[in-house]
Amino acid sequence: MRVSNPGAACLKQAVPMTARRRRWKRKAMLVLTDVSGAKQLSVLTRRCCLLAPCRRGVKRPRHRQSRKNAATWEGADEVGKEDEIMQSRAAEQDEEQEEEEENNTESPPCNTGGKVNGSLKSRSQKNLACTAAETDGEAVYQRLYADSLALNGILNSESSQDFIDDDAVSSGAGTRLCLTAVNIGNEQSIVLMSPSQKLTFRGRCRMTCLYGSVQVLGFTIGQGQPAYCLYSLPTHAALNIEALPHCKPGRTKREMKMEVKAVFRQHVPAASRHSLMKEVTSSCSVLLFERLDTPGTVFLSSFPEYREVFASHSKKMSSGKLPFLECSALTSIGVVPLPDDQGITMSESWTATVQELLKTCLDDDGCPIILVCGRKNIGKSTFNRYLLNSLLNHVPCVEFLELDLGQTEFSPPGCMALHLVTEPVLSPPYMHQCEPHKMVYYGDVSCERDLDRYVETAKYLYAGYKKESPLVINTMGWIKGFGLSILVDLIRLLAPTHVVQLGSAERSQDPVALTPEFMQTAAGWQTKGKHHIQQKPVDFRIPFSSLSEEEEQEEHLNLHGGFQGHRLMRVQSEFPGVGDGSCLKSRSNVLRDLALLGCFSQLQPSDTGCPLSLHSMLPYQVPFSAVALHVLHCDVTPTHILYVANASLVGLCRIPNGVSSQADGPVLLPRAPICDCFGVGIIRGINLEKKLYYILTPVPVGRLKQVNCLLMGAVTTPHSLFRNQPGVIGEVPYLTSDYTFDLSGAGKIKVGKQLRRREQLNTVS
Repeated sequence: MRVSNPGAACLKQAVPMTARRRRWKRKAMLVLTDVSGAKQLSVLTRRCCLLAPCRRGVKRPRHRQSRKNAATWEGADEVGKEDEIMQSRAAEQDEEQEEEEENNTESPPCNTGGKVNGSLKSRSQKNLACTAAETDGEAVYQRLYADSLALNGILNSESSQDFIDDDAVSSGAGTRLCLTAVNIGNEQSIVLMSPSQKLTFRGRCRMTCLYGSVQVLGFTIGQGQPAYCLYSLPTHAALNIEALPHCKPGRTKREMKMEVKAVFRQHVPAASRHSLMKEVTSSCSVLLFERLDTPGTVFLSSFPEYREVFASHSKKMSSGKLPFLECSALTSIGVVPLPDDQGITMSESWTATVQELLKTCLDDDGCPIILVCGRKNIGKSTFNRYLLNSLLNHVPCVEFLELDLGQTEFSPPGCMALHLVTEPVLSPPYMHQCEPHKMVYYGDVSCERDLDRYVETAKYLYAGYKKESPLVINTMGWIKGFGLSILVDLIRLLAPTHVVQLGSAERSQDPVALTPEFMQTAAGWQTKGKHHIQQKPVDFRIPFSSLSEEEEQEEHLNLHGGFQGHRLMRVQSEFPGVGDGSCLKSRSNVLRDLALLGCFSQLQPSDTGCPLSLHSMLPYQVPFSAVALHVLHCDVTPTHILYVANASLVGLCRIPNGVSSQADGPVLLPRAPICDCFGVGIIRGINLEKKLYYILTPVPVGRLKQVNCLLMGAVTTPHSLFRNQPGVIGEVPYLTSDYTFDLSGAGKIKVGKQLRRREQLNTVS
């Protein structure tokens, strides 16, 4: 029997050497050994270990046992560090000897009749005793286990152990399971989870699955896979970690348990190993949680307005508005458990749709084109992450076409991009900004200024799709008026095989169902339906076509994307506040600023604990003649172009024709190009004497050599960068309080370029 310090010292005094070396296999009711005097070492339940004085055939109250033993164990608290080291070494030797004996011997005799002479009893009597112990009340189990931890000194040791009752988390649980979390030091904790058990949490951590398998946002993490960074931050819905049932054919429970022991020996110190082994079963999953602090999190949390995003306990938790569960082993590493209803809620239609898409992906072709659409705050981004993670369980790569300008996933706001996704998405967008496969800088968070350029950009990016892997298309939440016309065009031009339309229980707010029949007749921004083709005006200057009316309609649709129909899949979102903009966890402009700051956090060095401000970094210097300038969202007088460019966010692009100009000033482009973009940067200064731009950007140097165009749009530099400039004495650059919007022209100018009437509104000649 292994007892955590300081109990081991007392056990050595009370139990003879020959009795201590007797090994046992854990059962529900065991009397382990005969000891001197009127003491016996007994296991009262499957998971409770008590050293209790008793007499043969006499049952004493447990609280009296605890008080008497407490006085006995208090005398062992004075054991020195040398004794603890010797105990740890002895425990390791005992484990090795126990493994050999468990492999070579059967289970030891089980005495349930109160006898302490180790006599054998019949197998049926032992089974009855085990069954009786299993059916003990849960309240008795919790009290006995807490008493055993206190007696063995575990609660007072450096490693802390917590138990989270699932009934406190989910009232609808049919069985009561206990989640075990133990802090093993070095800012690490071990968590044991039973199958189908969930852990909903806030915070951030690095998680490794040591044994078994779990699922996080649709992605399955099993034993042997690398560690994954989990970010469950208050700007988005909380993540759920669900333990999956697992079995290994051909292995017995003893072999599987020995495998868990080997894992513990490699990762868990000996002082915490004994208490964990009492909770281990052959079907449990073992997780290693580590505190996660990266240069990106340190940089973002350095801004006062975003400090609470990365705090372990938010103001809502402290004030009691947001319920959470106490677990010191997890909160010590920055993870706060929450009730399950605070996590991501998935409806039956959600799960069924994902499973059907997975089945389609595993077919022979294996390359479906999935377009996801729906109004604002309906769950498109969460569904896309879940779908991407589910697909990555079966395929090595999934392509992602980003067409939502305001809420991008992997790219900066105002960009449309095609990404190759090979890693699971387990964090908010501002924590996984990455280099795109192909990207275009649109320069605005909405496409209403220039609808034609938006559609042409979508076709330009779609041309880069090689149809070698599944494609997921994310669309914007503007689905009324011109937004619906743009969506109709995208479905016709991109020709998806599946259209996932998200809605809510209130179907009155949802748009019309995008069925193939509706797509045949609906009018788009650039394309037409059959109904409008038939009503087109006749021009007698053009000779009549030899094609029939049906052939002419098919020819027209083929010219506009080859639309041949799709499968519509309706998904109903059921999370709280669905479709209600007032229930958003964070405003859209805040998420866009965080995404931009997440891009520039890549400039932080990895070997420093203190964040570096951007104005303290060394910028690149670019000559005027090397790049061309253009403002996308409005017209600017050429003499004022440098005033606009200073301290502005720019897209670093490459135009195919290059830049050639003999002028001394900046090179200007006459119109907005649709060209490749490698990333974003900030023009932090302009030198008129040397004719140089000073640019800060996280884009690699190899890509910067290809840049010959700087595009400026309506997406501005985050204001937090201007407000937080440490080390500046006196007046802060680019900030002023002497300003009023009452002046003429002081407000934002909104230019609409889609002033032409839609062709379906024109009268027939």
